[in-house]
Amino acid sequence: MAPTIDSETLLYVLGVAFALGTLAFFASEIVFDLSITVTAALLLVTFVAFLIAGISIDRAPLDTIAFAVSGVAYVVFLGYVVSRYRPDPVGVFVLLASSAGLFVGLGYALQENRLTIDRRTARLTILGVAVIGVLLVGADSIGELEYTVEFDDEFVPEETTASGDGTVVFNEQRVGTLSIENPTLFTRAVEPPSLNGCLAGVETDRVDGVGFYYEPRSYQLPDRLGRNEGTTAEIYASVALPENATEPGEPIPIERAESCGVTHSEPTLLVVEDEPDRVLPP
Repeated sequence: MAPTIDSETLLYVLGVAFALGTLAFFASEIVFDLSITVTAALLLVTFVAFLIAGISIDRAPLDTIAFAVSGVAYVVFLGYVVSRYRPDPVGVFVLLASSAGLFVGLGYALQENRLTIDRRTARLTILGVAVIGVLLVGADSIGELEYTVEFDDEFVPEETTASGDGTVVFNEQRVGTLSIENPTLFTRAVEPPSLNGCLAGVETDRVDGVGFYYEPRSYQLPDRLGRNEGTTAEIYASVALPENATEPGEPIPIERAESCGVTHSEPTLLVVEDEPDRVLPP
């Protein structure tokens, strides 16, 4: 006989599945601009809140649903901590082993009502952990990573290479420095600002053959910074020019601009930041 699933069970399963999706989406940090520390703490708060709810509820299957959501929250929390903090293999082993001990211990404590919480105590405890979560979010909103981009006054092209299409590519040159500082209380994800640019003041009025990159590269920079930590990177640029637009060793001024729709009478390297509001002035 084929197994059957009643409509009520199916709806409960779908609810738990959507809870998993919601928590995983929350952990992706796409919607809420929270620090790594507070995101992990809120996932742990969710685990505790639903665990307490499951212990205090004496009506099946609502208690099972609460335990399921609690377990899902813990799994997402553990995966998030491992992916963002990247502990060494010993640390991962300790996390997994302690998690196994935690759930085995909880299962044993729940046998024959060894672990019980009355509803009033449960409500007060859940309210307490909710307040903790709100306080963490409030503390997290104070400050953010500080990105400072400083550019040199001039770009000095050196050796050139003809590209065969009427343009000349100058070797990559250092043009500035990126500094990142974390003055906040919590560990935060590092997202270096994206830089674009163009060259104004040449025959075609604007040349888009400008590329910027960081050294060390963006993927080699730390992906997170703890409290009072910082890091720096050099900014390099490569520029493609029409032939005879300028000569090697002839300085080209560097200028920040909101867009490449700026005209100049002389060659000028324009730098456009995708999110200028989050970059501090030098």
